[in-house]
Amino acid sequence: MFCGALFAPLTVFPVAAHAQDHLTETLTPEPRPYPYAILDIQPGAEAMEASSMFGERMMLILVPEQVALRVENGEGRAFALTFDQKLVTQGVGLHTRMGRDPYAEITATLATETMGGRVLQIRRTMREPNENLPEPAALIAQLEERYGPPSQRTAYGATWAWGDDGFIPDLDGQPLHEITTVDRFGSRKTTQYRPCSGGFSGDAEYRFRQHRETQIMPGCTALFSVSFNGGAQTSTISFSLTDFDLIRQHVAEVDRQIMETLTDDAPVAPADMDL
Repeated sequence: MFCGALFAPLTVFPVAAHAQDHLTETLTPEPRPYPYAILDIQPGAEAMEASSMFGERMMLILVPEQVALRVENGEGRAFALTFDQKLVTQGVGLHTRMGRDPYAEITATLATETMGGRVLQIRRTMREPNENLPEPAALIAQLEERYGPPSQRTAYGATWAWGDDGFIPDLDGQPLHEITTVDRFGSRKTTQYRPCSGGFSGDAEYRFRQHRETQIMPGCTALFSVSFNGGAQTSTISFSLTDFDLIRQHVAEVDRQIMETLTDDAPVAPADMDL
């Protein structure tokens, strides 16, 4: 039925010759069940609150990054929307990240208006001279004091995982679960997996799909992780906090509202193009 969806990850992308559609706010996040936070902000927070806190704590200016979404169906109806998809650190780009100079940045991925533009994912990165950063072991000890032992330790950092039944103490030692998916042709496939252990899409950015064969991190509520990239003179520490429960709610509701708009059988007003 639907002939395509176009996404433009640009700061500004006007949708030409089409009035902007809108989404209705229907979702209000419940208090999050896990304790993890980055600079005291959790997913579900309002964008203005997050921007203010990050700016105050890290002395950074965060600016919105917009994307344009356009979906058309086979009958020529279209849904077009431009929205703030992220808060990004002003002045930090690929050149900064690929260089060697110290920098700090925050990126917050946002929901659409269906969830009031609230935060879904937070990432924080710092590259500093080694003398300005804690030793990895000391940072892990600080996090353990706050959140308890991690679900997984690696040579590069640690991860705390929260599933449907609460904290997952051993990410790799969980029993296998099974999930059956159905593709757009009706074929069924059963897959074994361990919650929060990968193998499924974890993208917080919204992308329209008419048929979503693969679920978004089933059985996983949230992942909080810290990673290290050490160097002789400077090192990089990165934090990431993603709430898959909120992402699933958000995707389902945006899909529903777009589909509802495109299947509306109300008469279409004629265009006024100069013919």
